[in-house]
Amino acid sequence: MNMTSRKILIIKTTWSYAIGLPEMTGELFYERLFELDPSLQAMFPPDMEQQNRKLIDMITYMVSHLQAMENVQRDIDAMAARHAGYGVRPEHYKTVGDALKWVLEQRLGDQWDEETREAWTELYDIWSTSMIRAAA
Repeated sequence: MNMTSRKILIIKTTWSYAIGLPEMTGELFYERLFELDPSLQAMFPPDMEQQNRKLIDMITYMVSHLQAMENVQRDIDAMAARHAGYGVRPEHYKTVGDALKWVLEQRLGDQWDEETREAWTELYDIWSTSMIRAAA
């Protein structure tokens, strides 16, 4: 992982702001995800409360370890294997990334600028590439 210190700082700062109301962030994410691809809803339980929490907890964990991403690679690999078992295909990762960036834009308002978008896009590309490779 070769993210600059500035991008890591932007991600950590904006994520901590975006999850001021974590349950709302999780709900927004899944609403947007299912809008973008309604077929994905079948992969999730009807009650999404626990799923919302898992999403926020996992992203928070990964964001908190950005300086040493190799230390969480085993967790990323395990998550990729679980996702593959749920039926997640490589093309789904783009939809997830689009939903995540949309939610961040909604939650951050004026703080969502070009530099922030670029930092999150780079990070999500690193995460999704790693997960697709691990699941293969």
